[in-house]
Amino acid sequence: MPVENGVLVDFSQMKAYAYNSTSDTITMQPGVLWGDVYDGLQSQGVAPVGGRQSDVGVSGFLLGGGLSSLSPAWGYGCDTIRSLEVVLTSGELVTATVNNQYADLFRALKGGGSRFGIVTNYEVQAVHVGVDKTWYGGSIIFIHSNTDSKAVILVAISQLNALGVPTTLTMANLFYNGTEAEFNTTFAEYLTIPALTTTIGPLSYNDITKVLPAGNERTNANLFGASALYPRQGLFQAAYAHWMNFSLAFVNELATSTLAFTPVPQSQIDVSNANGATAFSPPNGAFAAVQLAQEFPVGITNISANVKQGLELLFSQIPPSAGLPIYLNESNEWQNALTTYTWFQQLKRVYAKYDPTRFNVRRLFGPNGL
Repeated sequence: MPVENGVLVDFSQMKAYAYNSTSDTITMQPGVLWGDVYDGLQSQGVAPVGGRQSDVGVSGFLLGGGLSSLSPAWGYGCDTIRSLEVVLTSGELVTATVNNQYADLFRALKGGGSRFGIVTNYEVQAVHVGVDKTWYGGSIIFIHSNTDSKAVILVAISQLNALGVPTTLTMANLFYNGTEAEFNTTFAEYLTIPALTTTIGPLSYNDITKVLPAGNERTNANLFGASALYPRQGLFQAAYAHWMNFSLAFVNELATSTLAFTPVPQSQIDVSNANGATAFSPPNGAFAAVQLAQEFPVGITNISANVKQGLELLFSQIPPSAGLPIYLNESNEWQNALTTYTWFQQLKRVYAKYDPTRFNVRRLFGPNGL
């Protein structure tokens, strides 16, 4: 994010990417979008563990951790990184890997954000997703009257302000890398809930990357927040109740308010640990990453004091379960996401090693706490 009267380093023209069949890896420059990579590599049947929305950029996604549709089997996006080319504040260009002299920098950049240096090239493990429609799934939109708690875990709930009338819709995005029968068995409880619309069918992985719409409208201001919850009795329902109170209280000041849950299964944590761990390294035990997203009406560039106070209260009402890190890419700077990391103290030492003058903290916006 640029600093007023500062210098903006623009990577928008650095969009190269390529698949190397010998190393079975994909290299990407920092300015490319995931959708370009997915489309460009589709004919080769490979894909990176990347963003669920095609207009998301590679750099922020990977440096913040990266939740992907492939994550349950392959870990966070950053778990698939094999090497990083990094420009340090000293001006030196180094290559960081899990087992070279920059292994500490490598781990810090896997979810620790952008303050440690400027990454100019990413090498990630390729996933052989194929070109055929080997997946099954899609989206289901439920009406507000269906509030069965079992339908909350895999959903995004949005409060829309349609001409001043609050309207609540729930969307579940469900995918299974297998047959229709396996999909129906796995998601049977969701499929029995009365739905407003259902768009389900056979999909290729590239199709899945296009199911979610593009990110929030560029003409609207947006503000995010995050939490992380274990699947314990009452936690999701309480989060929903607090979010609903907030979204109704400020319905006239928001275009859309969204509460979303992304499951992080134990399989994802196991893969993460097997790949050298990350800056945030969640403890064992499946949990849900929680996103609280606010979209403001067109033309609004500053939030009111009342909305800010309401958001701070909302964040305090839905704290992360003990020991769980909040997802940096969906958090707000007020939340100081890095301080929720179990590796936080080591992260500070790594930062001091590679930026001893604290140039990036003093001169750039980014994660707080270092």
